[in-house]
Amino acid sequence: MSEPQGCGAGDPGEAHPPPRQTAAYLKKLFAEVGFSINARHGQNFLIDLNLLDLLERTAAVQPGDVVLEVGTGTGALTERLAATAARVVTCEIDPRLAQLARDRLVAFDTVTFVEGDALAGKHRLAPAVLDAVAAARGAAPEGRLLLVANLPYCVATPVISNLLALPEPFTAAAVTVQLEMAERMTAAAGTSSYNALSVWVGSQCRGEIVRVVPPTSFWPRPGVESAIVRIDLDPARRALLDDRTRFHRFVRDVFCHRRKVLRGVLLGLAGGRRTAAARGLVEELYATLGLPADVRAEDLPPERFVELERIFHRLAAAPGG
Repeated sequence: MSEPQGCGAGDPGEAHPPPRQTAAYLKKLFAEVGFSINARHGQNFLIDLNLLDLLERTAAVQPGDVVLEVGTGTGALTERLAATAARVVTCEIDPRLAQLARDRLVAFDTVTFVEGDALAGKHRLAPAVLDAVAAARGAAPEGRLLLVANLPYCVATPVISNLLALPEPFTAAAVTVQLEMAERMTAAAGTSSYNALSVWVGSQCRGEIVRVVPPTSFWPRPGVESAIVRIDLDPARRALLDDRTRFHRFVRDVFCHRRKVLRGVLLGLAGGRRTAAARGLVEELYATLGLPADVRAEDLPPERFVELERIFHRLAAAPGG
């Protein structure tokens, strides 16, 4: 999602604040520049400036930090980030909005624009985004990498998932996402929201929902609630993952059958319940971890999933496994 505040660039230290962002103001602005909403790009614009303030406070950007923003809009949040961060990389798929943002941010030479899709596919970030982030980090090597954005619903999950798959992911993220996704990212094992995303994020990060955001805070109004979420990378948790790509694939495969008893799912991954090798592998796995016979994937917290995947892979790779 995006959160316009006007298209004038102005001086970063200009005394006059931009007009307050109401739905009426945005309608007038977009009419003047001939802009029409593209629902396919998740263009729901934040009109509650108190929430924009909260997102900025939640991000806690420090001088020296590098910030990645996905969904520039007209640059309202970008402008706030650029006032503090050493470098900002901002990505906008809609060329019309990108031009509004460029006009607004013309005075900031620390902002790098990436015009286009942030993703090169479901499981890969766009090379242009990765290159821009690498260049920004090279220019500010001592700073943290932060993800701060009003993320479009349609790309929120793959953006966060793919960033966590990188050798050097973000240190922290402060994002506005669909409430359902926020609940999944922060869910505990055994709850209705717990899924593969919960395990992937929870195996590497600590997260919390900062504020639930009603549809009335955006224009046009989305059909669902949103939330501001804070995620902090936990290096100790992340260090326990032997192979992030392998672990991510394993978790996705297991949660394709989340309601089934885990034993049957693992037998399938090991080669099928009809094979003696698969049955032996799963029996040894259960004995090693002390798992109940009727446990399901949704019952295991992230740290247990890390153990499960590591031992499963070791047993499968052993001679005769």
